[in-house]
Amino acid sequence: MDSFQHKSLVTEPFGLTYSYYLSSGFHDKVAKNVPTLMFTHGFPDDAYMWEKAMPALSRLPYPILLAEILGLGDSSKPTEVDRYNYGHQANSLAQILDKEGVKGNVIPVGHDWGSATAQRFYLFHKDRCAGLCLLALAYQPPSDEPFDLPTVNAATAKEFGYPQWEYWYFFTAPDAPKILKDNIARFWDVNNGQLFDERGREVWMREMFCKRDAMRDYLTAAGPYRDFTVELRPYARDEELRRRFVDRLGKAGLEGAVNYYHGLKSNAMKEEERPLAASKERMTISHPCLYVGFEDDWVCRTDQMKVAKQQGLTTDLREVAVKAGHWSMYDQETATTVAGHLSAWLKEKFPAGQ
Repeated sequence: MDSFQHKSLVTEPFGLTYSYYLSSGFHDKVAKNVPTLMFTHGFPDDAYMWEKAMPALSRLPYPILLAEILGLGDSSKPTEVDRYNYGHQANSLAQILDKEGVKGNVIPVGHDWGSATAQRFYLFHKDRCAGLCLLALAYQPPSDEPFDLPTVNAATAKEFGYPQWEYWYFFTAPDAPKILKDNIARFWDVNNGQLFDERGREVWMREMFCKRDAMRDYLTAAGPYRDFTVELRPYARDEELRRRFVDRLGKAGLEGAVNYYHGLKSNAMKEEERPLAASKERMTISHPCLYVGFEDDWVCRTDQMKVAKQQGLTTDLREVAVKAGHWSMYDQETATTVAGHLSAWLKEKFPAGQ
């Protein structure tokens, strides 16, 4: 990341600051009219989530922009729920591209909530895009149906054997930001621990995210986790990596960022989604799309592109599954593997400059 230039932009109409990074020689590469790769990280990360993938990707001929989504990194952290609406963020990202002279030929690349943001940037600004790459979170087609958390969890419990979005109850609880900030070191454990069941499956994410109150209990060392500290994945034992996470979120907190969950749970984005949901053409990913899933991810399951495929909403889709956990872009081996898949896809679909 040392070779990247850190910049920021105050966006309209809300006066919110977006932090972002440009790769070395960014504008020279843009001038060659090759696709611009625009990366958006997820929750609770910042642009440094991409650090271990950048050496390989920076050798490609494509200019790279690493945007820090609202509520995280050095971007603004408003507490108003509607500021996190996808349409607002898509327009702010478009303003960054305008400032940097990128008029089109953009490939959004997103992970987790950054995947959701990348998807909606693509849908709202399809004319500026050349492709789309999604990590962890598969394509979530727009819907004009209200989102109801109990109903969705009941449906996923029936389909998968566990309620997929159970942790949303904690993240949308009034005391969640304080609990997270006060126990931020154990939140690192929540995200990056490992635990194997009797069949040898890695189940820690399921235990933390898909059981009511489990995350709250672990963070506060209560109930079954009173005297328990989970073993960390090998990459997560890096003390410098852990310290950076603890220092960053211990200072900034997550009071703003939890509004991604509040926004969907309260259907705050439904009005802006309706025009997209009303048109199959607007919902369709009509450019090349790469989906990279992580096999140990119990929430963003690797089989979830099936919804878009069943509805005929993809025209040129490649799916890849990597044996890793949700936050394994912090692991050098996984980051290199993902960069390899992305590089191969880019070279095949967008060979300009090769």
